[in-house]
Amino acid sequence: MCAFYMGDGMNKYMELAFKEAEKSLKYDDVPVGAVIVECGKIIAKAHNTKEKKQIVINHAEINAIKKACKKKKNWYLNNCELYVTLEPCKMCMGAIEQAHIKTVIYATSRNEKNASSTVKLIKGEGSEKSQKMLKTFFENKRK
Repeated sequence: MCAFYMGDGMNKYMELAFKEAEKSLKYDDVPVGAVIVECGKIIAKAHNTKEKKQIVINHAEINAIKKACKKKKNWYLNNCELYVTLEPCKMCMGAIEQAHIKTVIYATSRNEKNASSTVKLIKGEGSEKSQKMLKTFFENKRK
């Protein structure tokens, strides 16, 4: 069993999540990035590819979970933490719960409320950066 959310690695993992989020912009996708860490080791990172692939479920969290499961050859990610630039939506929370990820560290909150009793949500650093990235993306979309 690994110790979770010690704080010392948070900035490093969240910064990687932001680098992933930036990749989404190439394909006009909402800039969201995710990193999955197991016992201090990065096992998966991904970004939103809904527009690129034209698949509605290709959120950053889902893409990262798929990669982590493939790498581990197991769908149980119970020793993992998920770092993500935007609080997960209800669909992603369902996948996170199914994968048994117990801790999610996110940079900025979404407007809708998530109902989850099994996942510990921790608001981490990077809120302003995430909000700015999302705001700029949507402002450019409305032009």
